Amino acid sequence: MTATWLSLKLIKANIMNFLKTTGWLFPLVLLAGCEAASENSSRVAAVRGVELPALPIIQGAVGGLVPTLDGKRNDMMMRQVCALARSEITQEQVEQTMLQQGIDLKKIPQQGHPLSLLTNTDLSLRMTACAAYIATSVMILPKTSEFMVEVGTTDPEKSKVISIDSQKLNKFLSVQLAVAKADADLFALIASELEKSPGLTVDQYKRRAQISFAMIAPAYLQLVKNFYVSGNENVYTLLEYSERNFNFRSSDGYLFVLGFGGLSLSFDKVPWYGAGKLLGKTYMLDVAYFDLELIKLVRGARAD
Repeated sequence: MTATWLSLKLIKANIMNFLKTTGWLFPLVLLAGCEAASENSSRVAAVRGVELPALPIIQGAVGGLVPTLDGKRNDMMMRQVCALARSEITQEQVEQTMLQQGIDLKKIPQQGHPLSLLTNTDLSLRMTACAAYIATSVMILPKTSEFMVEVGTTDPEKSKVISIDSQKLNKFLSVQLAVAKADADLFALIASELEKSPGLTVDQYKRRAQISFAMIAPAYLQLVKNFYVSGNENVYTLLEYSERNFNFRSSDGYLFVLGFGGLSLSFDKVPWYGAGKLLGKTYMLDVAYFDLELIKLVRGARAD
């Protein structure tokens, strides 16, 4: 049975058990508690505003955890960060790799620099950054190099052509689906927790979502791995790949659509991720959306 079939309660229990055994839970609960005090005071003064779907708020919050270099995602840097987070390479190997790129990590401070994650050995920071990078990777149109190769021709006067490598494609689509499924599961878990705290501002919900995501980052990475392994027997069919769209389906009932409207994942025609829905449900947050002074002005005009 895969995690998508588990109830949110069971998913949450599994994640909490994982966090307890890895020692992540206590410090992050303290951090959440510190925020709760300031949020409670804000909530008292908050005016009931509007209900907003949780998905775009969570999606934006997780996106804000992705490190950038010169304001852009840096795939090379994040591949190194993720490899370190998974203990696939050593710090010395990273230093050597970056030195070949003309970057001496020994001159990079452990904080305050775009490359600090490559020198700061705090595993929790690396795991959070890696998890956020992976979670948002399915929301970006892939490069042709992900599953295409240059093929030579027998005619020397003709240039090489780009062709799909079926093996690379199958592996890439399997990874994309695993990430999208993990996003759906754990974003739904975060949304269900945020619903329990009505009356916060958008920024406060985003901060809570970031804290929650940092707490479950190790479990998220493991869930992606589990989904990838369980999907190895699937057959994947690429439906469209263009400058605007990237769509495919899997033999186990998933349809992955990425385009102008963002990511949309459906399972047996049930909306699994996208258009405000997670696991077939729209999670709504009671947001203190409008400025208090604006509310007073509107009420004053109504009284007149």
